[in-house]
Amino acid sequence: MAKKKARKTGSSAQLARLTRQQVLDGVSGPDGVRIGFAVPEEAGAVAALLKAAADDLEAGHLEALARGRCGTWLLDALAGGDLGEPLVRATAAGELQAAAAELSLPLVARDGDGQVTGALLGVPSGTVVSGLSRLPVSRQQILMSMLTFAKIKAIAVSEDARGRGIGAALLKRCVQWYEQLDYSLLFGEFDTGRELGPYYTRQGFNVLRPEQAIDVGTPLGGIPLHLGAGPGLTFFYRWRAPGR
Repeated sequence: MAKKKARKTGSSAQLARLTRQQVLDGVSGPDGVRIGFAVPEEAGAVAALLKAAADDLEAGHLEALARGRCGTWLLDALAGGDLGEPLVRATAAGELQAAAAELSLPLVARDGDGQVTGALLGVPSGTVVSGLSRLPVSRQQILMSMLTFAKIKAIAVSEDARGRGIGAALLKRCVQWYEQLDYSLLFGEFDTGRELGPYYTRQGFNVLRPEQAIDVGTPLGGIPLHLGAGPGLTFFYRWRAPGR
């Protein structure tokens, strides 16, 4: 499997490139908030926020965060670390679930007192992996999907901090991070009844109608694999613009 490292040039929306230390310290956000990489001590606060936003949130990612094993590969990749080699090693050892946690992105918004007021979790898409595994594609192509496509599993802001642009700031840094590491597709779902289509459109995402889907298989393996929302959900997505 070919190595995958951070790009040397370009970034999302021409923003300055993120560095490992920068996201550990936190990047300036709206109204004095800082957006940064979640640490194990914040696992409880992150879980409380995200579980209220996503009914099907996997406990394994939150447990990995509490152990300091969630997203560390993505964090190291900002400093030029490789993503492909540890994924291959973990897969060979039968530790794909642990690899999925290491390739997940836990972001938090912290207020001036250091308290978590918002959280976002990006994850490799199990739906894409399982879909590709049923198609005549190579093992390498299946693994590459974990380094190419990511799902915004959940995003939430505490009730007393809403309306200040914190959710948008979390999405902005999430997009920037994944695009800086050469991910080509970022997607997610929301409850249709919440009518969040205009919000995600303003954040640079495309929003599908219920009967629509996108093809994620052809770009990766040359065989169509369509991805869309389930019943009662609306699908949103963003392909990385060419040249970024």
